[in-house]
This record gives sequence, structure tokens and C-alpha cells, in this order.
Amino acid sequence: MDSKRKLIAKDERKLIKHVDMHEVFNNMSEGCYYLNSNMEFVFINKAAEAMIEKPKDELLGVCMWDTLPNYIDTDVYKYYNKAFDEQKIQSFEVITEYSKKSFEIRVVPDKNGILAIFSDITEKKEHEDEQRYYEKLRIIGEMAAGFAHEIRNPLTTVKGFLQLGLQYKKFDGYKDIFHIMIDEINRVNSMISEFLDLAKKKPNKLAQQNLNTIINSLFPLLETRSLKEDKLIKLALNNIPNLIIDQNEIKQLLLNMVNNSLDAMDSSKSVFIHTFMEEDQVVLSIRDEGKGIPLEILDRVSTPFVTSKENGTGLGLAISYAIAKRNNATVDYCTSSSGTVFNIRFNQKCNITKLELV
Repeated sequence: MDSKRKLIAKDERKLIKHVDMHEVFNNMSEGCYYLNSNMEFVFINKAAEAMIEKPKDELLGVCMWDTLPNYIDTDVYKYYNKAFDEQKIQSFEVITEYSKKSFEIRVVPDKNGILAIFSDITEKKEHEDEQRYYEKLRIIGEMAAGFAHEIRNPLTTVKGFLQLGLQYKKFDGYKDIFHIMIDEINRVNSMISEFLDLAKKKPNKLAQQNLNTIINSLFPLLETRSLKEDKLIKLALNNIPNLIIDQNEIKQLLLNMVNNSLDAMDSSKSVFIHTFMEEDQVVLSIRDEGKGIPLEILDRVSTPFVTSKENGTGLGLAISYAIAKRNNATVDYCTSSSGTVFNIRFNQKCNITKLELV
């Protein structure tokens, strides 16, 4: 048995000798390069060349810190030098100084230099951030569901007595106050109903629907408000396939987002509703000609109760994001001083039907 193991070990050593490690590293999907003791590029594989976005000929024989000076005195600089000085493997994550992408880096030292292996984890980090956001929404929604019943019971009682008081002549002098109080109670109830939408986990009724049909059915209602304010809503609806979605929820999403767009604009401006296909996804795009999202809330626009409106609740966008999630869609946006565009991308490649396009 021992002699057999010795033969296997001998064959293994022979095999390793014939393996072209240069080719192995060059064909890795992860970025990989080797720096000598002077931190000069000795080897760089194809993936690393693409990630650094510089040709190999410009890198080989050049010090990394001369080629990428923005990394001097950063965590990358410290980890690389620590790995070589202490001869210990260093693993860390970093957002690059150039492309602003997220990378996971592993630095493996030896007495002659260091081997760096890194992979782009930008999509992974974005997915994690998205999951954390929806987890926060879920927790907020569950809290709302727990409190809603206890809040609504006394509100209903107060509203009932106010309505009863309106029937007595001795309270005629207070009718205006009573009506204001009832309106405020109705407003609180409406906010509670909106808040409860964050707690929902599934759409009420999924069915084959077409976004264009939903938009056209809602257009008269949207146009009524826009014309009153001397604003326009313009449609550009392209041929798109049916999706498996909740029609009522998508109507609510549309109302929330278009109303936000109208609120953001002065008179004589327009909101553009556009549907189209992009990389096998159906996209609903809503663009306004407002002044853009204020910088101070830019990273928190989808957070409940964050709003730039004086009388806004800050729930409209949060609910829209939750609706998109429940209907297997994602939301992204871009904004500037000339307006904002929100894109709702339906990630339903497996559910898109081959029925007649609308």
C-alpha cells in the first residue's frame, strides 16, 4: 500500500511540473497580477487588465503606485505593504478609486513579492443593499400592521362622536372645526392604509396583464389633474408582451409616481410615460421636467417618511418600491436640475408570454 502511495505522489509531482501556471492564471475569471518586491507588475492576467482598464504593455515593469497613484495612503496601499512586510495573507473589500466599483481582494505574499487576486462584487453588494432595504420595509410594515388596529379603533370612536355632534344645533358654531377634525382623522386613516401596503408580502391577484392597457385605462384620471395645473402627460407606448402582475397594484404605483412627477414640476411642463423592451425586460419609464431630487435626500428617496414636499407623507415612493418588489420588478432612477427619470424594470423573463403584443 505504501509503495502505491509513493507512485501516486511521484506521478502527481510530474503532472505539476508540466502544468503551465502562466496559462492557468491568465485564464482565471478573477483578476490576478504579481508584483515584485518593488511593487512592479511582473505578470497580469486578461481579467485584471480589463478591470484596471489599462493595457498590459503599459503596466509590466511599472510600479503599481506610479500607475495607480490614487491608491497611495489608502487601505489598499496599507494592506499590500502589510502583506509583504509581515508575510501574511490579507483579504479585504474596497471601492476602487477609479471606476467606483466594489472589489474583493486577496493578497498572497512570498519573499519575492505579492500575488493579488481580486473579483468584481459590485452586483453582489448592490443585491445585498437591496435586500437590506426590503428587509427594513418588511420590519416597518409588520410594525405598522401591529399598531394599525389599535390606532384605528379610537380614531373611529372620535370620528363617530364628531359626526354625531354635527347633528346638534348647539354645536352649529363649531361645525367648521368639526369638519376639519374629521378631515384630519380621514387623512390619518389614509396614511395608515398606505403604511399597511408596506407590510404586504404578496400581490392580491396576479394575472396576465399588459402595461400599455393599464396605462391607457388610467390616463384620463392622470390627465384630469395635469390639465387643471396647466401641465401635460405624454405617452410613448411601444409594443411589449404581457406580464404576470397585479393590475391594481401597478395602477397604484403609476398614480404614486406620476403624481410625484406632477408635484415636482412648474406649470407648462410635461411628464413622459414610456414603455419599451430592454435586454428581454419590459421597462416602464416615467420622466418629469422638474428641478430634480434634492441632494440631501438623494440616497433616501425610497425611505418611508423622507420627502421634500411641505405636506407630503414620504410614503408614495416607499410603497412604489414595495409594489415593484412584489411584482418581480426593480426601480432605478437618475436625476438632475432638468428633471428625474424613474425606470421600473420587470424581471420576468420566464413569465413573459408570447401572446399578441399590445
